Amino acid sequence: MFEKDMTVGLLLDFYGDVLSEHTRSLLYMYYGEDLSLSEIAESAGISRQGVRHAIKKGEEELRFLEKQLGLAAQFDALKDTAGKLRALAACIKESGDPAVRALQEEALRCADIILSETEEEDTGIVPEFN
Repeated sequence: MFEKDMTVGLLLDFYGDVLSEHTRSLLYMYYGEDLSLSEIAESAGISRQGVRHAIKKGEEELRFLEKQLGLAAQFDALKDTAGKLRALAACIKESGDPAVRALQEEALRCADIILSETEEEDTGIVPEFN
């Protein structure tokens, strides 16, 4: 049986533009729109086996790119680290010490910047950490 690996959807977000328009379209219909192979075949005007083959090849290309570049893994690690930073900053007890409060506020600000950058489309602008 042909099972969906839902991590391919994430890889498609990162590397989809590298694929041919045809392959990207088939993968998007399969992973993004959750269409069956038969539905995609009818829409694309090719055989079900042709769709399956193109999807498998596209998945291989995406996994190869991730293995070489690791962008999706870096993205997940960045989000996890920012979440941990936010949790740690929240654990700092209310302190009367202005230096401790300033550190907590800076940690929260940094986490917010990281999290907002990972949730928005890439703007090409790198936030400043002052």
